[in-house]
Amino acid sequence: LPASTGPYRVVTPMALFDFEEHTHRMRLIATAPTVKVEQVLAEMAFEPLVSPAVEAMDPPTADELTWLRERIDPGRVVTGKGKTIRA
Repeated sequence: LPASTGPYRVVTPMALFDFEEHTHRMRLIATAPTVKVEQVLAEMAFEPLVSPAVEAMDPPTADELTWLRERIDPGRVVTGKGKTIRA
């Protein structure tokens, strides 16, 4: 990344985060469809900011999952870790 910049978004199986413009603190902006804000916060080692209007993320399409599993992470280095979240 260029100097004086940082990540734009952080995506997890449970939630989507951005970074507040002035403080650069991580901010929860959306959760997976069956996940509540409280569940996300309970899994975190620190307390992020929480948007006043947390939205529900759209579930990934079959094509997006194929790309992720077969092209981006075929060895399941990233997608093979963590908890599976079921509805």
